[in-house]
Amino acid sequence: MSTPGEKPQEPAQPVPGSYGEIAPDVPRYGQYAPAGWEPPQDVKDAQAANTPPSALAPAAAYPGFQGAASGVPGGPAGAAHASLDQLAAPKQVSLAVRLIKLAGIMQAVSALALIFVMFVPAGKAIMVEALNTAMADNPAFTELSADPALINTVVYMAFVLSVALAVVYFWLAAKIRRGANWARTTALVLACVSLLALLQASPLSILQVGLGVVAVIILFRSPAKEFFLAHKAAKSSIKR
Repeated sequence: MSTPGEKPQEPAQPVPGSYGEIAPDVPRYGQYAPAGWEPPQDVKDAQAANTPPSALAPAAAYPGFQGAASGVPGGPAGAAHASLDQLAAPKQVSLAVRLIKLAGIMQAVSALALIFVMFVPAGKAIMVEALNTAMADNPAFTELSADPALINTVVYMAFVLSVALAVVYFWLAAKIRRGANWARTTALVLACVSLLALLQASPLSILQVGLGVVAVIILFRSPAKEFFLAHKAAKSSIKR
C-alpha cells in the first residue's frame, strides 16, 4: 500500500528457481502454456530419466532373453499350462461324461430307495417279500430273511456302498472331463467289474451297467483317444 505522493511499487519478480516456478521458462502452476511452447531441453532430459518401466521395450527384445523362469506365466511351464487349459474336450468325451453322470444319478436314486427301506417298516417288508420270492429255491436265504437284525445290517451296508459308488461316478466324470487318463482307465476297470451285476440283474441295473459300458467304449475310441493322449503329452512337458 502506498502513501499520497509516493509512486506505487512494482510487484517483485520471482527469482528463477524460487517458489511458484518449476524451472526457468516453464509455465507456473495454474498457467496455460502459450501455443507452440515446448519444454526446455533440461526438462526433457529430466522426463527421460524418469521414464516409467511400462515405457521400456519388452524383455523379449533384449539380447539373451530366455523366457521367464519355470512356473512363471510366460515361461515354458506357463505356456504348457496354457496349452493344457486350451485343450477342449470333443463332443464324444462330453457325451461319455453325461452317460457316466446319468449312471451316477441312478446309483444315487438306489441309495434314496434304501433309506426308505431302512426307516419305513412297510418298505422293508416289501423288500423282504420280493427277495423271498426271488430266492424261493434257496432255503438258507429264507431262514436268514427271518432275522430282522441281519436284514438291517445288509440294508445299511448296501446303502453305504450305493452312496460310495454314486460319489465315484461323479468324481470320475469330473476327472475324465479334464482329460485325466488314469480316470479313463479306472472307468474301464469298474465297467468290467460291473458286468458281474448282470448275473442277477434287474432292468434298472442292466440300464446302469449299459450306460457305463457305452461310455467306456466311447472314451477308448477316436477322437476321445487323441484327446487323452494330448493331455498326457502336455502334462509331461510341464513336469520337465
